[in-house]
Order: sequence, then C-alpha cells, then structure tokens
Amino acid sequence: MQEFTQDPIRQIAIARRWAQAGIIWAVFALLAFYYVALDFSPFDLAIVIVPGALAAFAAIEFVTRWETRMHRRYAYPHNLGYQLAKIHDFDQACEAGVRLLGEWLGLRAAVIAWLDEDNDTVHPVASFGVPEGWVESAEPQSISSDTLRPLQESLTLRCPAVADMWFGAFCRDRVIYVPLVSRQSFDGVLAIVAGRGNSMVKDDRLLAALGTVMGLSLDNCRLYEGQRLHAEHFRELSRMKSDFLTTVSHELRTPLTGIRLGAEMLMEEEDIRDPDSARGKLVRSIVKGAARLTSLVSDLVEVSRDDEFQPRLELDEASLSDLIAGAIAVVQPLLTAKHQTIETHLFDPRAMALVDRLRFEQVLINLLSNAQRYSPPAGHISVEARPITNNEIMISVADCGPGVPPEDAENIFEPFHRGDRNGLGLGLAIAKSIVELHHGRIWVESRPEGGSRFCLSIPGKKSRRRPEAVLRSPLHAGRA
Repeated sequence: MQEFTQDPIRQIAIARRWAQAGIIWAVFALLAFYYVALDFSPFDLAIVIVPGALAAFAAIEFVTRWETRMHRRYAYPHNLGYQLAKIHDFDQACEAGVRLLGEWLGLRAAVIAWLDEDNDTVHPVASFGVPEGWVESAEPQSISSDTLRPLQESLTLRCPAVADMWFGAFCRDRVIYVPLVSRQSFDGVLAIVAGRGNSMVKDDRLLAALGTVMGLSLDNCRLYEGQRLHAEHFRELSRMKSDFLTTVSHELRTPLTGIRLGAEMLMEEEDIRDPDSARGKLVRSIVKGAARLTSLVSDLVEVSRDDEFQPRLELDEASLSDLIAGAIAVVQPLLTAKHQTIETHLFDPRAMALVDRLRFEQVLINLLSNAQRYSPPAGHISVEARPITNNEIMISVADCGPGVPPEDAENIFEPFHRGDRNGLGLGLAIAKSIVELHHGRIWVESRPEGGSRFCLSIPGKKSRRRPEAVLRSPLHAGRA
C-alpha cells in the first residue's frame, strides 16, 4: 500500500530539505571561520554572511518550487496512469484513482462521476473524504445543467461549494470541476475540494492532464470489462452448444438403434428370400445408411466435447471406384426422389488410395448429399476423379444449384457456418477435418455454367494408367 500511494515527487521535497540543511551548515562553518581565523566582529559577520545565506535560501526556494511545479505536471499524470493500468475493474479503478489524487494533492474531498449510457447524466461512482454511504445516495446530475455544460468543452470550472450540487451540505470551500476526457470525448467529471492555501489545485495544466489520464484509464477499464463480458458470453454460448449437441446425439441414438436393428432383421430375411431383389437392395441401403448415421452421431458427440474435431483413422488401401460407388448407393434414393441424374468420370477404374474407408465414404456422402439437396429437380450431378500431380488425386463433385457466394467460400467449411443454407453446418466441417487428417485439402469453386464444384485432393496409389472410363449410375443409365 505504501508503494501504491507514495507521492511521486516527494524526492524533490527531500532534495530541498537537504539543500537547506547544507546551507545552514555552510553558514555555521563560515561564521566559525571568520570569527576565529579573521577575528570578525558579530556585526561584520552579520553583514557578510546573512545576505548571502538569505539569497541562497531564496534561490533554492524559487528553483525547487519551479522544479516541483514542472515535475508535478509530468509525474502525477504519468504515475496515475501507471497505477490505474494495473486495475481492470472499473469500480476499483475509480476508487483507487480518487484516493490517489486525494492523497497526492492534499484534497479535502473528491468525487468521480461517470457519464451514463444515454450520455445525458453523470452518476457519482467513487469518492474521497465524504461521509460513508454518500455515493449511493447522491443524485445524478444532467450534463445539460448550467454547472456542467462548460465541462463538455474541456474547461475546468471553479465555483463556491455553498451553491454546489454535491458538496454544499458538508463543505464551505471552493469546488473545482475537472472534465474526464477520453479520445477527445467527455466521459465524466472529477469534482474536488481543497483548502484555499493549496497551490496544486490552482495549476490548470496539472488538473487538465490528470483529467485526461484518468478519463482514458477509466474508459479502458470499461472497454476491458466489455470484452471480458463478451468473452464470457461466448464461453457460455459454447457451453450451451456442447450441451445441446450432447443432448441431441443421445436422443438420436435410441431411435437410430431401433431403426438399425429392424433394418438388419429385414436384410437377413431378404438375403434368404432373394438377395438380388430391388427390395433387398433398398434394405441394404437402409442398413448402410443407418450405420453411417450412427457414425455421424458419434462424431456429433466428439464435436460437443472438443472445439477441434479430430477423429482417429484406420488407413487401408481402397479402390476409388468402390468408394465413389458406395457413396452414390447411399444417396441414390434421394436422387431418385428428385429425378436427378449422376455421372462419374474416373481416370483409372483401378486407382487406389490409402484412406479410412468409412470416414472417406462419409466425406463423399456429405458432398453428394449437398449436391443433391441444392440441385433442382431433374438436375445433373457430376463426380470426377483425376490425378493432379504424380502422387495426388483430386475428386470433385459438381452440382447445378445456386452456387456458393464468394464471401462464403472460406467460411463454409467452418463448424456451424450455414450462410443461406439449412442444417447445423457440420457436414462440410467434418469433411474438411477428415480430408486434412488424410493430409489432403478441400475447397469449393464456382462453375461458369452455374452451380458449385466441391474439390478435394488426397495422396493416391494408382495402378497402371488406363484410358478414362465413364461409369453411369443405374438411374442415369436408364435415362440415357
């Protein structure tokens, strides 16, 4: 506490005392020398020594007073800003600031009043030297009043306390109002009361500098509090998001388990009756879709637990044609319902890639589902796989939908970013995480003819190069 409230210019007062003590010792030494060695009479000594001593005292007093005033204009504002910079709570900063000024300037009373959010009135928030509980009972004052209006022009005011709005009840000294200015705007007022012999409060430059530093420091505290509350709000939203996803995922698991078990029982019956029937293919598609939906629910739980989704991969060599065909089989009922066609272009039907089969198919299903959803009825979807370097394969899914706005091209892969789209905004975020875990990348392009093309690149292992093959889905083949 001593280091916190210590007067920053007390070293000047100490130096002045040492200088005065030195003059006194020098006078006594000269008196002794002249009286003993030169045999001066007391009258001669008075004529020789006293004028010089008085002149030295006067010079020291003048120089130290001037130096004190100049140094005070710098040291007080600087030290006030340094002390308040350590405090991030607005109320604590107000209490510390008014107490420091009260002790440094030798004030009888001081009040800090801050401008409200409506920029209409100032409310007392901290005080020094006033009765306990006064701040809570003090009335706010309008800044348009005759007393406070000049403060908005950064003018320091002096008026008798008997007619004062705050100090008139318990003070008879003059009151000085100092505007608290931050970034060239009026934010509050510092009202101080000091004795008539207090020379420090007569220095308008010093008071103006203190008002500017205190206004800026307190405004910074308000901004810091606002940012802290903003961060707490975002943390609360993140917690609510995690709780929501956890609840949704757990609620989805129970009916999903029933759907999956029922579909597996139907698939067993169809495998016995006729495994190649259309009904058997649909049931297998339901089983496969339920299994993937179970995986998605598990991913939803992982997203709710951690801000960064990092699934574990089980890498294996897989055929690109099998991966693409499996993903198309899952979304085929959706394509049929909207009479949409899909075409697949493979640079080599025997091309291989080192991927996690389940996860990578999930990426392709997400891209195909987006293409199906945003393509119009009877629209066309194109899937292409081709090499872009010696050991890198690019897979693209092109649709004929409305396309992705350029401003959303980067953000569309962020979790919960939906833009003008429906859903939770997790599909593309999960796809990006899985592709990056495969040491690949994913991006979106706009097609000149309309629609979007979602592209991803992964390291690939390809067989001997063959001419490009075009594979058509059963629906497309039937319509060709």
